[in-house]
Parts: sequence; C-alpha cells; structure tokens
Amino acid sequence: MPRLRHLMLAPIILTTAANCWAQSLQEVYEAARAYDATYLAARAQADSAQYRTAQSRALRLPTVNLTGSATRSESDVPLSAGAANTRLGDTTTSAAVSARQPLFNSGNKATIAQAERSLEAAQADLQAAEQELIVRTAQTYFDVVVAQDALAAAQASTKAISEQLASAKRNFEVGTATITDTREAQARFDLARASEIAAENDLRTKQIALDQLIGRSNVAPRPLTKPETMPALVPAVVDDWVGQA
Repeated sequence: MPRLRHLMLAPIILTTAANCWAQSLQEVYEAARAYDATYLAARAQADSAQYRTAQSRALRLPTVNLTGSATRSESDVPLSAGAANTRLGDTTTSAAVSARQPLFNSGNKATIAQAERSLEAAQADLQAAEQELIVRTAQTYFDVVVAQDALAAAQASTKAISEQLASAKRNFEVGTATITDTREAQARFDLARASEIAAENDLRTKQIALDQLIGRSNVAPRPLTKPETMPALVPAVVDDWVGQA
C-alpha cells in the first residue's frame, strides 16, 4: 500500500513541478522587455530625448556666478636699532555675486520647442515599440502553446492508429482480414507518424523563436489551467449586425 500510494502521487508531484517551472505570459513579457533590442533601442532614444529636453529648458533659467578672492601680504619691519624685526601682515578679501536672467531669446525658444517635439516623437515611438513587443510576445508565446497541443494530439493519434495496425496484423495472421486491410492500416500509421514528426519540428521551431525573444533557453509557457469559453455574441444573428451597420 505505501508503494502504491507513492506511485499514485508521482504524477501529481511531476505536474506540480512542471507548473512551478512554467512561465506565465506576464513573466515572458517582462523578460522580453529586458532583452529585446528593438524595444531597448526605443527606450534609450526616449530617455535621451528627455535629457535633451531638460537641457534645453535650462536655457530659461537664470545664471548665477559667485567669485571670491583673498590676498595676504606680510613684511618684516625693524622697530629699533639692534632689535629683531617684527613681521606685520595684512589680509584683503573680496566677493562678488552676479546673476543673469534672459527675458526673451528667440533662438532659445526655438531650441526648446524643437527638443519638446523630439521628446513627443520619441515617446510615441516607444509606445509603438511596446505595443509591437506585446503583440510579438503573445503571438510567439501562444504559438508554442498551440504547437504543444498539436504535438500531443498527433502523438495520441499515432498511438491509436498503431493499435489499429497491430489489430489488423493479428487479424491477418488468423485469417479474418486481408493483406489490403493491413497495408491500409500501415499507410495510416505512416501518415500519422509523419504528422507527428512535422508537429515535433514545428514545436521545435516555435520554441527557438520564443527562446530568442527573451534570450533564454527551454522556456516553458504555462498552459491554461481550465477550459475557457468565449462569451456569446450579442446580437447572435448576422442579420441583426447587418441591420445595425
């Protein structure tokens, strides 16, 4: 009984471990944002435009200059004959503050306006790059999920047809089926096996595309945890849609 219990729990443990290692679409997207060269270039361009705009707006700010100096002079003065000289010193300090505020400068105004327009364009490009990355990540992610389901279906079909082939061979050996039935079963099995190999290659191709998108290997998309049903169309009749249009 303890051994049987362990055997029953093994698939549950493996399934739980697979789900723990699987990555959600949000996790894959965050990894793509940190790796994709196209998005990173657009973000760097937007950051650079923001810094240039801040520098251009500084032309409107006042300029303040602070200067200071200190001078020290010393001399030895004899107080009387035969006596030691006495050192006398004098220190002179000065400080000055100047400020300048431009009231109107057409050149600065044009420079600031140009920098602001460049910032708006860079931010728009960044938003477009982010939207494109979202679409590309979702497409690549679900391509792998669909390819996994297609491979599972192809494997199940191959297994079922292989059982049919074995049954046809047994029936031929006992004389209840003809050689034509056996060859037809073999042809169906070969076709199913070819479909399974094509599904494996397609999954491998989609997996490589997902790995290249985020710069990691063997990324495992998390499958849907429960069947999803789409809501019904309202209205459900095509003529009603045409009438509304």
